[in-house]
Amino acid sequence: MKEIAVVTLVFLISLYLGYVWAESNPNLAEDIVKGLFGNLSFVKKLPSYAIFVLIFLNNSVKSLLSMLLGVAFGIVPVLFVVFNGYLIGVVVFVVSKKVGILKVALMLIPHGVLEIPAIIIACSYGLRLGIATLKRVTGRDVNLSDEVKNSLWVFLKVVVPMLLVAAFIETFVTPLVSQI
Repeated sequence: MKEIAVVTLVFLISLYLGYVWAESNPNLAEDIVKGLFGNLSFVKKLPSYAIFVLIFLNNSVKSLLSMLLGVAFGIVPVLFVVFNGYLIGVVVFVVSKKVGILKVALMLIPHGVLEIPAIIIACSYGLRLGIATLKRVTGRDVNLSDEVKNSLWVFLKVVVPMLLVAAFIETFVTPLVSQI
């Protein structure tokens, strides 16, 4: 599916641009990261199972909405990937300056190897829905209902299980691995 390649490329470019921007604006980047993590400080007080549920629901709902809102010509899923890639690039720059790139990798890779592809898959199907909408608007014969059903099937059978495992890893494994 060519949409996966497009969304992956958009994510990687955004990640790079976020990192480069943070490198050029380290003080502002640090303020953004402090603001981001400052807003999430309440999470540390929650029991592990609640953190797991919160992470899973947050990622699932945002991925589902990004995918379904793709019917608006694919704009929302693409913007979602751009925003997240850029933000991850900023965070990687700021946090790696404090703890080193190896520790950042240990903080991101264990759950990221499932979470990022799951989000990319969901957003790819969102882009696909946008393309189908565009085709339909321009008079081509496209069964948008079938496209939505197919996207939801992929979401439930592929994306949700990946996000479930990623949330488990992020909650219970990443904290242990990143202490190395």
